[in-house]
Amino acid sequence: MILAIDIGGTQFGLILATANGEVVHHLQRSTDRSGGAQWMIEQIISESQMLINKSPKPVVACGIGFGGPVNFDTQHIINSTHVKGWDNCPLPQIIQKELHLPAIVDNDANVGALGEFTFGAGKGSTNLIYYTISTGIGGGIIINGNIYRGSNGNAGEFGHSPIRLNGPLCDCGNRGCLEALCSGTAIGKRTQEAIKKHPRKGRVIRHLSGKNPITAKTLFDAAKQKDPFAQSLIDDICTDLGMSVATAMNTFAPNVIVIGGGVSKAGRTLFEPLRKKTNPFLMPIHRPHLNIRQAQLKGRSVLLGAVALAQQTL
Repeated sequence: MILAIDIGGTQFGLILATANGEVVHHLQRSTDRSGGAQWMIEQIISESQMLINKSPKPVVACGIGFGGPVNFDTQHIINSTHVKGWDNCPLPQIIQKELHLPAIVDNDANVGALGEFTFGAGKGSTNLIYYTISTGIGGGIIINGNIYRGSNGNAGEFGHSPIRLNGPLCDCGNRGCLEALCSGTAIGKRTQEAIKKHPRKGRVIRHLSGKNPITAKTLFDAAKQKDPFAQSLIDDICTDLGMSVATAMNTFAPNVIVIGGGVSKAGRTLFEPLRKKTNPFLMPIHRPHLNIRQAQLKGRSVLLGAVALAQQTL
């Protein structure tokens, strides 16, 4: 059995699974940001021990996906933008000491890519590009079956590729990044700004949001009702996202481009215009091979990727 851990800024999850990805036990908990890394580590050890005690077979390894930059070579977490105390933390070594298991950690986007490659939408492929589009945008690259991390371990930051000159300010400090234009947060902001400019056209979106803030989900729900204003906004968003997807396709020529995260739950309302808007940016030689798929593992891409990652320790 494999213990897998997914550490995010708002939630953390753990599973026990077989080597082929069959989940035996699963739990999800909220993160107490005020408790910092020390609180999180204590919770992880406690919950992990509980799962290990429930395991029908011996647990042989632990894989971890972490929501922040990781030094894979040294197996240290570099830091977290969400929770204090993670700077240069040797989390795998701590887990190995406390739980007596070999442990391994990587950035959650890399691990999510590995999960979809091994068990999900990319199963059977050789080369894969992965986008996770939620609050922010992360990415992972699989080349010849292996995670490509680059020379400094931080390859795959598609969210911080520049798309628009003098575009909106991104959390990374640059302007016009994909994340500042197409993340779930950015889509909500773009929708709100568009409605301020065209209040009459935004009636359906405002009706669906009611007294709640307008979000990316509100926009996609309006488009599902065939609202032309919502559909036109999604076309604009997919043009920006399509530029990045086309760049990834032209650069890496993957078998499949997988898109996960909360925004991907829009399904056809996102993927149909995205394919249409990506195509013009592709080199003609790549157009017949464009294969954009929705992530199949839903909220478990990182956890099941951590299962695959853990097997590298054995």
